[in-house]
Order: sequence, then C-alpha cells, then structure tokens
Amino acid sequence: MATYEHRLAENEDNPSIVERIEVRPWRLGGKSHQEFVIGGGSNFDASGNILVEIIYSVNDVQFFYTRNFIHHIDYGLPVPEDNDWIEDFRNGEHDWYGFGDMLPETSIFFRREKNSYKDENNEDNLYVNYSLEISADTGAIFGKAGPGQRSIEIKIKHIAIEDGIEFMRQLTEEIESLSLEKHPDPADIPSGSSDWPFVRLVNQKAYDKIALDYSENYFSEPPLTEIFDAWLKDIPAGGHILDVGCGHGQPVIARLLEKGYTVSGADLSPKMLEKAKDRFPNVSFVNQLASEMTYEAEFDGACSLSSLLYLDPIDLSHSLYRIYHALKPNGFLFLHAYDLHPRWRGEPYQVDIKEWMWVWTYGMDEAVQALEEHGYFKVLKAQDVTPEEEKQAGIERWYNGAKEWYEEHIKQFPASPYPAPDMNKTPRLSYKYAIIAQRQTKEA
Repeated sequence: MATYEHRLAENEDNPSIVERIEVRPWRLGGKSHQEFVIGGGSNFDASGNILVEIIYSVNDVQFFYTRNFIHHIDYGLPVPEDNDWIEDFRNGEHDWYGFGDMLPETSIFFRREKNSYKDENNEDNLYVNYSLEISADTGAIFGKAGPGQRSIEIKIKHIAIEDGIEFMRQLTEEIESLSLEKHPDPADIPSGSSDWPFVRLVNQKAYDKIALDYSENYFSEPPLTEIFDAWLKDIPAGGHILDVGCGHGQPVIARLLEKGYTVSGADLSPKMLEKAKDRFPNVSFVNQLASEMTYEAEFDGACSLSSLLYLDPIDLSHSLYRIYHALKPNGFLFLHAYDLHPRWRGEPYQVDIKEWMWVWTYGMDEAVQALEEHGYFKVLKAQDVTPEEEKQAGIERWYNGAKEWYEEHIKQFPASPYPAPDMNKTPRLSYKYAIIAQRQTKEA
C-alpha cells in the first residue's frame, strides 16, 4: 500500500497530529481481451484499469474512504515498468509523475509547481512547491454523469520531494505486481480498513425492497443440482453448513435441512432474514456481510449461490478470507454464479434485480484464481452448469442479432469494410458455473 504521512509535532498547546494518505491497488479492471465499461464510455483493454482504495486518516482514525478505478497505460502517461520517469521527475525533466485521468477521470499525481515572488528590492525570487493530488471521479461511477463532471479532490501541498517520490515508487511497484497477477493478501490488511458502509447499505436497501417477491429455483436445473449434491457427499452426515448470502432461505436451506444437515445462515438484508426466520425457526441467522463474519472453525461446509461471486474484488477477497476462518480444517466450499458480462468488466454501480447496486461479475477462471491465489482454498472442481437448451437459445439470439445488425449496417454503408459476423465462431455469452473448493491448512 502506497502511504504518505504528514506529522505535526506535539507542542505545549496541542498533542501531535498524523495525517495519512493511503492508496491500495487491488486488481486489474479485467483481461486484455475485455472492454472496461464506465460512465457511458469504455476502454478497449480492461487490464489498463485498476481498482483502488483511497484512504485518508487522521491520528489513525479513518476520515475518508472510497473505491475507484485508475487508468494506467497509454496516452502519454508513465507505465509501471518505466522507472526512468521517476528519475526524470527528480532531475526536473518532468513536472509531474502519476497515473490516471482517462475513463474514469480518476488520477494520482505528484507535481512540481514553480512560483515566483518579488522581494523588498522588487527582484523576482523563484521557489518550488511539491504537491500530491488525488482526484476521484464520482460522476462516472456513482452519478452516471460524463467522465470528469464530478470528482472528490484531495491535495496536499508542501511535500518534501523524497517523501512524494517514495509514495509514487510504492504505488508503481504495487501496480507492477498486479500486472503479474499478484494481489493483496487479506491477512495482511488491517482489520476494518476496507470497511465501506456505502456498499453494505446500498445493497441492503436493494434486497430489502424485493424481499417479499424474490425467488430462485436453482434445483430445477439438473447440471447445478448434480454438482451441488456431489459437494454434499464430502460433508459428514449431519454436519454443520453455513449458507453465505442466504436470503430468505429458499431453496438452499430447505434442501440442506431435508438432507439432515445442521444449517446457519448469513445475509445483509434484515427483510430477507425476517422471512428466513419465519420459515426456518430452528436455524441460526446473522445479519452480516461475509466480510464481517467472525466465525472460527465452526463449519464442515459453506455454500453461496448467486451471492459471494457478485462482490467486487475487494469485498470478495476479504469474504473468502473470513470463510476460510469459518470452515473447519479441510472443510468444503460450494459457489455458484453467473458470468453476466464475459466480454466486458467494470461499472460496479449498476442496475441489478431492478435496483441500483454495487456489484461485480467474474468468469469461472477468475473465480478459481481468487480462491487459490493465497493458498486458502484448493479448487477441486469448476464446471459450466448452464442448461444446454439455455445455451443454445442464447447462441441463436446472438447470431440473429448479429446478422440483423450487419444487414442494416450494410444497407446504410454499402462500402463498409466491417466484416460479416462469423457464424462458425461461438460467441462469448453469459453462463452459469459452479465451483467446489476445499479449505487448505496454511503454514504459520
């Protein structure tokens, strides 16, 4: 985590003050073959965007926190592997060093400002000020305004050049590590430093609104039912299972109870849990996000269907770490999700279940990587569970849509070089998948 601290020493009138700016890069916005969509626009290479946390604290108390995306390649900006930029800045060849300011217009820059003043002899005197500037584009992410129309600015002036360079060097090294698929280990993150009430409250509000009408029918689909029941065979008879993001409990908790397991549930929506408690009075429930849970080795198994893998990469990482702690050694985890947008990533604040939510989507390979990266889980099975008839219907819709679009395009632009859609190529469409993983024993 890139950190800059400003310390004001204690004096006879006031105790000391420590201001701290922290920027923690978490994950690339997607793969190079995906688009990154944000604020009504897109970058054609999603790996050029980075999800970051921005934290400003005073005397170790968090004063400001947000999550945002920084664009880090092309357009005349330095790239992480180009270490000459820092030295060129130090030597005065550039007056700035940083990243961002392009879809969304979030940026982090260390700047040199040259100023002059006239002394008592009316002679010009030059002085240099160094400043750290962080601009978080909120319009593109939250307000759906055009990029750069709304932002939150943090600017700290009169920074020593070496302190600013060290901050930028830390940030550059962490961006480099992301390009190598190395992400923060939640075990190394201070407890509570990633807490963001916005995510909890906006998603809670959405699920509370639909609590009366929400329904799922997972086990009407044979591919999902078969792999779910296969997962259950590895859990001891009568074992204790945690349903993470349990909602009102149907149909998952009902199925687990029918098969003789002891069940507990966790969900962020009080309204959903009211329904769950009415239906299953003997089940223990907690009103918590997965990332808030404090269980320690209590469960033989844990499952999460259409819940955990819709968290953004920050909350997902913390949640998997908490589930790791909640499971007994060698306990088993079952996950189910949709890859809703295989061709693009981004836009975490979007309309889902007909409500504004903060959500994310992962491909099966991305979910496997998140589970195994830090050694907390070993994936035993990962499987596409999209029913065949649903898959074929989706392909047919895509072909028909692509053909209609192309025919209309050629009518308007007969000389267009745009190629006809390849009807022999299977398109990247949304799909459902399931994963079985086992808790590993980490070395101390």
